Amino acid sequence: MREFIRRALQKTSRMNVEQVQSLLSLVTEEYEMLDAVLDSLSTGLLICDSFHVIVQNNKAATRILPLEYHDMQEKPVWTCIKDVDIATFVEETIEQKETVTTREFLLTGDNNPRILSISVMPLVKSKRVRGTIVSIEDVTSKKKEELKNRRLESLASLTSLAANVAHEIKNPLGSISIHVQLVRKTIQKLFDGDTGSIYKYLDVVDEEMERLNKIVVDFLFAVRPLTFEFTALDVNELAADLAEFLTEEFSQASIKLDCDLAKDIPNIQGDERFLRQMLLNLLNNAKAAIPEGGVVRLATESDDDFVSIIIEDSGKGIPDDLVNKIFEPYFTTKIDGTGLGLTMVYKVIKGHGGDINVQSQLGVGTRFTVLLPILRRAQRMLEYEEFQE
Repeated sequence: MREFIRRALQKTSRMNVEQVQSLLSLVTEEYEMLDAVLDSLSTGLLICDSFHVIVQNNKAATRILPLEYHDMQEKPVWTCIKDVDIATFVEETIEQKETVTTREFLLTGDNNPRILSISVMPLVKSKRVRGTIVSIEDVTSKKKEELKNRRLESLASLTSLAANVAHEIKNPLGSISIHVQLVRKTIQKLFDGDTGSIYKYLDVVDEEMERLNKIVVDFLFAVRPLTFEFTALDVNELAADLAEFLTEEFSQASIKLDCDLAKDIPNIQGDERFLRQMLLNLLNNAKAAIPEGGVVRLATESDDDFVSIIIEDSGKGIPDDLVNKIFEPYFTTKIDGTGLGLTMVYKVIKGHGGDINVQSQLGVGTRFTVLLPILRRAQRMLEYEEFQE
């Protein structure tokens, strides 16, 4: 079709009015088809001329990229982009006349942070650069999926190692503990009461054994398959009970524990034991993030699909480059941490068919949002009703 139009245009001087109108109609249809193709793409495109002014863009570009629409076609493309980092990248790439360049940017302007992949490439026609094409792709879902797969791979790789390490460490620990008790009894008989300094040393041994045993238990918890016992569970009741249990401990650390539980939260199907431990880990992490006192907020919300549990602290926050690593086994920023606490959190939530989101800002605080589905019972009831019919 394009070749036909190109040849017809060369003969316009010999065409009558009707033929010219027919040709214009074909040209219009061709451009409408091109626009339809561009608007159907999920990737955003900004097409600029040799003066770097936008001459064409598709719907995906305006949907994904924060653009300034006022006088957009009279200014260089980078002045029309609201995000400063993206605008600077586009300007520098075009001005330096680099070839295809791609960079990812994190947009945190709303409650749903997005990751955009921006590509800048020359628009070449007849072996000459006639402008620029800026390609914009929202890769948030892709990155989340990659992160999820990496976490699952990390957990899987630990499984085979866990059994050997656990047996090699836990069995000697049990033996040492028994013999320490025997040493205590023997010393009691030999020294007849004057055992203060010796017992002090043995107390240190006991404490270190207990700490080492906790590390092994955490390790086993992180890698062993979990067996859940699902029952109807009131999330508000669980959260309120934990808040009451921890209030005094938090108060002694100059931390205020605010409880903000929404009314009429539906029950979920969950394992109370594991969910309690999961929330306890998150609350203790929040407490550790506020070494000089502050506020921790424990809240609940719900919608048609999920019950949300929110743990928000006013602590030091997590650097952007570490946020995506915190659920990986062994990753920790604590001096005495095992790096398995949040791995356990992630494992329990996934075992309940849920998800967890993290938002953090340095010097402001961190917000964990746990999403637990409320569909399990409804699905079973539906299946039962269909069976009865």
